[in-house]
Amino acid sequence: MAKKRRSVFSYIDEYKTLFFLAPFCTVLESVAELVIPFLMGKIVDNGINKSDTSYILGMGALMVTIALAGMAIGILGAKVSSTAAQGFGYNLRRAMFSKIQTFSFADIDQFSTPSLVTRCTLDVRQIQEITMHTARMLVRAPALMFVSMGICLNLHAGLSIIYWVAIPILMVIIVFIMHITRRFFSIMQKKFDALNASVRENMIAIRVVKTFVRAAFEKKKFKDANDDLTNTTISASMRIALLHPCSTIIFNISTIALYWFGGHLVGNSQLQEGSLLTYISYLNNILMSVMMFNNVLTRLSRARACIDRCTEIINHDSSIRQPDSPAPCEKNEGRIVFDHVDFAYPRTGRGLVLRDISIDIAPGEFIAMVGKTGVGKSTFANLIPRFYDPTQGAIYIDGVDLRDRDLEELRSEIGIVPQQNLLFTGSVRENLLWGNESATEDELLDALRDAQAYDFVMAMPQGLDTQIVQGGTNVSGGQRQRLCIARAMLKKPKILILDDSTSALDSNTEAKIRDLFYEKYSHTTTLLIAQRISSVQSADRIIVLDEGRISAVGTHQELLSTSPVYKAIYDSQQEGGGR
Repeated sequence: MAKKRRSVFSYIDEYKTLFFLAPFCTVLESVAELVIPFLMGKIVDNGINKSDTSYILGMGALMVTIALAGMAIGILGAKVSSTAAQGFGYNLRRAMFSKIQTFSFADIDQFSTPSLVTRCTLDVRQIQEITMHTARMLVRAPALMFVSMGICLNLHAGLSIIYWVAIPILMVIIVFIMHITRRFFSIMQKKFDALNASVRENMIAIRVVKTFVRAAFEKKKFKDANDDLTNTTISASMRIALLHPCSTIIFNISTIALYWFGGHLVGNSQLQEGSLLTYISYLNNILMSVMMFNNVLTRLSRARACIDRCTEIINHDSSIRQPDSPAPCEKNEGRIVFDHVDFAYPRTGRGLVLRDISIDIAPGEFIAMVGKTGVGKSTFANLIPRFYDPTQGAIYIDGVDLRDRDLEELRSEIGIVPQQNLLFTGSVRENLLWGNESATEDELLDALRDAQAYDFVMAMPQGLDTQIVQGGTNVSGGQRQRLCIARAMLKKPKILILDDSTSALDSNTEAKIRDLFYEKYSHTTTLLIAQRISSVQSADRIIVLDEGRISAVGTHQELLSTSPVYKAIYDSQQEGGGR
């Protein structure tokens, strides 16, 4: 049975009452607005024409009172609709963000990070605006139109022919312009994605840009993205702009026709002057109602693309599924088994990255992996915490297929120090607590000592409470790596993955950390991915990966004599000074 798609508007939830109250306020505001032209006609016919000053003053006071009441109700309606729209936007953003947290790496690759940012911010704002204005407009416009049409028919049915001709012409023009404009709004959102991607990439890599003096290139890239967005927006705006002169022409022709035919009726005593003025006011209300519909349609055309994009996120099922009935893991040893695993990145068309991978990693074993750049070492590591699923084959931890494990439980057992060492905005303490939020002060300090980070952290102005800026750019690469290692150690995982996470460390510091794994973490299954042979030669076993396949497995000495690939890497680094 197909899963029912959820609408973005289902997140209105607790704001439903306010969404109904806003149109009610609009109805009252419209009633006040509709009564005023009627009273104005009465003042002309029964007050000015009859020189009745008391009648004029009385009706004038009533008009002012109604106008003030309408204004107060209008302000209340605006506040109510704004509160409802902001609450709706809050719920929608929260739901989208929560959904994105369930996405696999493949899903994030599919949508792209800049697009996800745009959808959670700009797209939601557009939906908020259309929600805030549409609820009121869709009540106000019909109320003004149909009541005004009824009054005009009552005043003089013959003159009503004018709006029966003007309205269809105006509607045809509106629909035509909306039709030729609609596709531009969808393109605009994609251009926003591209612009966001350009800005994000530049901000993240600003130090690299300055180092290589590539500011001019980045400026041109930003200019191209900005020009694309600007040109698309201008194309849409130019078409929307056609509505104003078209509607103005129809308004003016209708008013002239009304004065022409209405003047003759007044001259023939078939219509009073006040009634003609009232008729003109209500005709303007009718035509303005049509323009309100136009305003709603314009907003809807743009919001429709945003609604589709947000709906796509809300209803997207992650490619990594939580099993309906997770299998329990009775053992807690850390044995990893790859059983004839193939893997290809989804939707890239690149073919297999890993081919027929079979390996049995014993509990507590220190495994290292080497190979040329791009042979799939990080991909191998990303399959263990189930960031991706194998294309073929299966992966087992302690005898249980990863696809049958509870995701949160599985990942809580695995510590990872990724290739890109990332720290978050906050203190050193807050970053370390990502590994174990209930860690004590002593445990934090022990982890820093184990990761050879204690000395430099304690030398900081505020020690553990020293603030780290976004990305950890106020500490060195080596310091960042050691803090990330400490964070992973605090987790006390049964499996620890170090993905080229000691590349920025000197040989002495790296050796101390490596020796610690043998002494203190002997029961933790450790996978070390590295480029330097000096980093892996003391491992229990070394996996040599070549062109997506396991080329050889053995100790350092065994591989030197049996693996040409390993020997070539070793020789090249010996010639290059150990690198």
